Amino acid sequence: MLKRKPIEIPPEAARQFVADMQAYHAEPDDNRRDEIAVRARHMLLDYMPDGTRLRLTEVTELFDRLRKLS
Repeated sequence: MLKRKPIEIPPEAARQFVADMQAYHAEPDDNRRDEIAVRARHMLLDYMPDGTRLRLTEVTELFDRLRKLS
């Protein structure tokens, strides 16, 4: 089994991610929601190992899952 090292995101970036998630769920326009998710995707990719793939659908799923936890 391959073990992955957890990614480390600075607190400032994590706060921005949470703000993006809240903005995503508050936005009624689908195009604007996609823009918010793209911004969060790019931020997350900055802290992930090179070559990591992260699809927009994975970010939106993460937003939805985290919303259910709060």
